[in-house]
Amino acid sequence: MKERDHYHSVELSVDGLAVSYQFRIWNINSRSMLILIREDSAILPRLKVGDRLKMKYHSADSLYSDESKETAITKITKDEKGRFKGHFLVDLNIV
Repeated sequence: MKERDHYHSVELSVDGLAVSYQFRIWNINSRSMLILIREDSAILPRLKVGDRLKMKYHSADSLYSDESKETAITKITKDEKGRFKGHFLVDLNIV
C-alpha cells in the first residue's frame, strides 16, 4: 500500500483567503492523487501548476494521524463533459 492510500482528505489554505478548504482525495488510477474543485470556487484562481503548499492530510484509518506535508500541484484540468462536469481536477504530488 502506498503512502497516499492512507489519506481520504486534504486541507489547504492560501494567502488572501480567510478560510481553509478541505477536499476528498480521489485515487483515479495507480499513479495519480487528485482533488476536485468546483469551477466557481474562490480557491481555484489562486492555485497554479508548480505551486508547492503545506497541506494537511487526514487519514481514513485511525491508526494513522493527520500529517502536514509539502505538496506540489502537478496538473489542473477542467472536466467539461465527464463524470466531474463543472469541476477542475487538481493532481497532487507529495514531495
